[in-house]
Amino acid sequence: MKKYRWLALCLAVVMCFGMLAGCGSSGDAPAETEAAGETEAAAEGGDEAAAPASGDQVTIKFVHKFPEENRMKFFEEVVANFEAANPNIKIEMTAYGDEEIKDKTRVLLGSADAPDIYFTWSGERITQYVDTGNTLDISSYLEEDSAWKDSFNPVMLEACNKNGSYWCVPWDYSSKEMVYNKAVFEAAGITEVPTTWAQLLEDCEKIKAAGYVPIAMGNQYPWVVCHYLTSLNDKMVPKDVIAKNYSLEDPNFTDPGYAQAMDLVKELYDKEYFNQDANSATWEMSQSMVQEGKAGMIYEEVQNLVNYNSALGEEGWGYFDLPEVEGAAGETGYITGGPDVFMVNSASAHPDEAITFLKYITSDEVQAKMAYELGFLPATKVELDPAQCCPGIVDIIEKNLNAPGMSEWLDCVLNQTVSETWLEGCQTIFADDDGASVMEKVTATAVEVKEDME
Repeated sequence: MKKYRWLALCLAVVMCFGMLAGCGSSGDAPAETEAAGETEAAAEGGDEAAAPASGDQVTIKFVHKFPEENRMKFFEEVVANFEAANPNIKIEMTAYGDEEIKDKTRVLLGSADAPDIYFTWSGERITQYVDTGNTLDISSYLEEDSAWKDSFNPVMLEACNKNGSYWCVPWDYSSKEMVYNKAVFEAAGITEVPTTWAQLLEDCEKIKAAGYVPIAMGNQYPWVVCHYLTSLNDKMVPKDVIAKNYSLEDPNFTDPGYAQAMDLVKELYDKEYFNQDANSATWEMSQSMVQEGKAGMIYEEVQNLVNYNSALGEEGWGYFDLPEVEGAAGETGYITGGPDVFMVNSASAHPDEAITFLKYITSDEVQAKMAYELGFLPATKVELDPAQCCPGIVDIIEKNLNAPGMSEWLDCVLNQTVSETWLEGCQTIFADDDGASVMEKVTATAVEVKEDME
């Protein structure tokens, strides 16, 4: 069967980052497992996975953010296979949901139960652990194993480079698409997906008139609206202005495109194109609205497309890019997303064994398994069989390859304090705020942060 080679994602990217990241959707309850025992099929992760650093029995504590049942099952199988091939290394695995892991990791790193390997998002979240001394500089491991280093998508690996050193490795990455329920579109008389913002508004009106919620919105955690703004800012604001603002070289977020982006989102709410309980609805609730045929669309992460395929069947759903805004001053065609990464604790007593495990979970075997079973986008140049992938995944990878650049998650780009102010605006915009007032608050915070830094 013909296979698809994922070449390096050669994008002209904005790779600035921030501390707060809400990248993806998952529950918040921790899940724990000690995947051990023999398996019939030993791991085939290459010489690195089969050659532990020492003969002593060691335990590696591994923390990630994928506690959902199907994702935990995936990790349990991966860990069991790894342990079968590396009998002197035991993996003790714990998982926490998106919101809980942000604070939980910091607490764990200061405790006697600190993990050897832990999850984080890109950008300032990485910088945070570098600055506190909690993460190991793994540059030497990458340089000594050039095949491992070269296996990564270079853009995603470069996200792990701070001040000339590598502090983590990417495991997967995510991008965004508008996912739609074809039955709802048909009921509303929509025969083509919108390509412009004006067409999106027209389709929303048709869906509303047909008795459905046009766009499902679960903004209990405001990273959801923040994802819209990640995309819209790059469409509305010139790239050079964004670069200066996001880095706080210029802390004045006064370009009108920022406020206009906020107001575009506000308009969707004011016209009742979003469900009106948006700020109290969870992300999972908004997903169910589309899957159950109560809403027409949702701005979704690619890693969740498998859920729509399972709920609606291959012919029951589709996807399209967030439409472009006519006459806007920013860029067109950018994808929205960023990598998930794993770090090694600088205080780990077993860094070599931790690296051995990281090499295995970034091997072709595990990266392909991840793509086939979870629908995640691999962070390496693994060769994929389209027939084993969720519909659309390979096409999306190819589209991403040809995109002019990537809009990194807004709450990953910014200083944490500035991000918090913007995230507050992502909820108040549905109340008594507007784009101009939100951006005045963002600018005030950014100016204060810059003054404190000088």
